[in-house]
Amino acid sequence: MKQMTEFQSGAFTKGENAKGNFTAYDANGERFFIHKNTMNALGWLTDADVKFPFYSIVDEKDIQTRDANGELTDVLVKRAQALSIFKTEDEMINAFNSSARLQIKAKQNLQAVATASGLSQSTINSLLEIA
Repeated sequence: MKQMTEFQSGAFTKGENAKGNFTAYDANGERFFIHKNTMNALGWLTDADVKFPFYSIVDEKDIQTRDANGELTDVLVKRAQALSIFKTEDEMINAFNSSARLQIKAKQNLQAVATASGLSQSTINSLLEIA
């Protein structure tokens, strides 16, 4: 289930096998995976670039595990992952609510068109229920 969170700390992965992705932590210490390209899209290329707190829409994703040789297996595990990140809380809330906001605007538009077309209020209500 998608939810919103605020990240308090984190770092880009480093080391021989690291792919340069980001590991972030919320105030409860829960760990989240963030693709490096998602971080890079905000201009955050290094740990020094990242400004905390930052905000995210997150969800759990199924990922394949790797065996001792680094090969992908058929075993899936859940990983908490950032789907998108934002520099401000308001940007995150706006994005999180964007689908609902568009649905509301679409229904308002449908009601205006139906009213202008001379449809009865009961017909308009029926249209709005199925829209």
